[in-house]
Amino acid sequence: MEKNRIIELFEKDQERKGKYFMPFLTAGDPTINQFKKLVKAIEPYSDILEIGIPFSDPIADGPTIQEANQRAFEAGINTKVALEAIKEIRKGTGKPIVILTYYNILIQGAETIEDALNMIFKKMKESGVDGIVIGDLPIEEAGLTLKACEKHDICLIFLIAPSTTNDRLEKILKVSRGFIYLISVMGVTGARENVAQITKNIIKKVKQKTKEILPVLVGFGISQPKHVRTIIEAGADGVIIGSAIINIIKKNLNDHEKMEADVIDFASSIKKAMKEAN
Repeated sequence: MEKNRIIELFEKDQERKGKYFMPFLTAGDPTINQFKKLVKAIEPYSDILEIGIPFSDPIADGPTIQEANQRAFEAGINTKVALEAIKEIRKGTGKPIVILTYYNILIQGAETIEDALNMIFKKMKESGVDGIVIGDLPIEEAGLTLKACEKHDICLIFLIAPSTTNDRLEKILKVSRGFIYLISVMGVTGARENVAQITKNIIKKVKQKTKEILPVLVGFGISQPKHVRTIIEAGADGVIIGSAIINIIKKNLNDHEKMEADVIDFASSIKKAMKEAN
């Protein structure tokens, strides 16, 4: 079996000298074809690609990504179509692909939850998915999902927030594979003006706990190159950016050529900031 691309990526850089950029796009936003073009445009600047499978009640997502979900639904996206698009994207890249979704999407179409999870994770693996973030799945209820992930060699990536207790953090670190998704602030996704002190504190705390076993990537609220420099200088191994990219999509819905050019400019500025901070 082919090695999981997330594991492979970080094994090549065990000393964590590199810093990683994981951009986020919503599958099917603004249209299915344009989404695939945007992934192709941003791929050269990314280390890992994160793709959201739209959900009707995305509790971790702010207004920007909720609007992207709505545009994707109007474009005809569903889980099946999203995975077909990812399968096509996989043909053009060897980089890891992580999907963000919600638990309800994963437990449909079979008589038992276990069968449903096995069925969907098998499809994900066949589509070229390497990791999954499940926005509403706590560690305490992740047993069946962890089994399915292990069976199909997909990394289950947990969210850690400033409010995560030491006890829960220890539980998460025991079963985590791939990397840690560190939420920089309390609240939902969305671009913010400055990096809060609490973000720097939680990066330091989690990095001490992980002891370099797992890379720590920071998301939620990162929207500018100056944020990236601050996050990397605080000790993070990488950044995850979604809302800032989706805002570019929203501003250019009537001009797809400019949309792609602006997304490339933004991704390039993020990558440059990471190199400067490293």
